[in-house]
Amino acid sequence: MQSWKEIVLHGNACFDQGRWYDAEAYYTSAIDQLEYLWLLDKENCQLMMGWVAAMHNLSSLYEKQGKSKAALKPLMQAYKTVMALLNTTSLSEGFHFSVMRAARTTLIPLLDFSKRFPICDCCKASLEASWQKLQTSQYLLH
Repeated sequence: MQSWKEIVLHGNACFDQGRWYDAEAYYTSAIDQLEYLWLLDKENCQLMMGWVAAMHNLSSLYEKQGKSKAALKPLMQAYKTVMALLNTTSLSEGFHFSVMRAARTTLIPLLDFSKRFPICDCCKASLEASWQKLQTSQYLLH
């Protein structure tokens, strides 16, 4: 079985070649593998960031095809998952800081997306509020 990293690389190659269906299949496969591995090792930063990156790749693929609604879904899923982790009280201190970095990593593409495509004002305000909290370190260790 190929590692999730190899699968993402195949997806990237397909993306670069305009082979959208194949790229989607590779990214989805990598996401599935990462979710399984991450479930077994919840505080593994590499798996978390790999999953976030694969979700962003899938979003970019959909956006490239003009599917803005589909592109928003993986971005939102990554954001919601990471923000839920950020509010978990049982994280180790080291992983908590990694989750804060991941939260910023998920928010930046979402805020950029909201500039290119319309999202509701309430959602945009919520994203901007989250960004401000992260910038001012209001997500403290539990």
